[in-house]
Amino acid sequence: MTLETCVAFCNSVDFIFAGVEFANEILNFQDCDSTIQIPSVPSDLADCDLACSGNSSELCGGSDNILIYTNGQPAPVIIQDVGEWTYAGCFTDSVAMRTLSIGIDVPAGVVAASCTAACQTENFSVAGLENGQECWCGNALGNSSIHVGDDDCRNVCISDHSEYCGAPDRLAVYDFTMSGSPPPPTTCSPDDIANFTLVAKFKNPPEDGSSGEVPLKVVLVEMVPSVTWAILSVGG
Repeated sequence: MTLETCVAFCNSVDFIFAGVEFANEILNFQDCDSTIQIPSVPSDLADCDLACSGNSSELCGGSDNILIYTNGQPAPVIIQDVGEWTYAGCFTDSVAMRTLSIGIDVPAGVVAASCTAACQTENFSVAGLENGQECWCGNALGNSSIHVGDDDCRNVCISDHSEYCGAPDRLAVYDFTMSGSPPPPTTCSPDDIANFTLVAKFKNPPEDGSSGEVPLKVVLVEMVPSVTWAILSVGG
């Protein structure tokens, strides 16, 4: 390890910062980034006092202290608007309880434009970028999700280091609003729901002169443990 080899490596994979630590550490992309991540804080230069393993005349950081170099390129950004999609903020997520439930494969690489386009193609109104390379879709955020600061969503997109794509367990969320479209329906509450009967109405009314409507029955079915589906059944 030398300063030159570290800087050359990080530059070759299109990162802004290169860091040397503990004399010889630079493993894969771990000491390259385009953002100095929180909660890192500046330390005394004297704490970066270990000689580089490949050149003893150079210093390669210290124990728990990283010596950082930059090529001066512009920092990545969180894209704010993509066509009719607008950035809504950074939200928490977890594998156990997803904020958006539908993961979408984006072969060309995940960035704000490609993820929102993929979600729009599948008729979803909410898109989320996560962990630098994941695209998630849905029509509403999960109830467990918490709005956090944008600094939590500062992992660069793997396919384009000029943009941020969320972070581990953090979704950069975008909402779709078609120009001139009416506002989305409001969520029902117990105060505005009266007794009602579910019916199915034939697109082509029967020729026997009947009303063209049949009652529907809701059948709850547990397909797998802890997952219940509501199935609408005609008669029976």
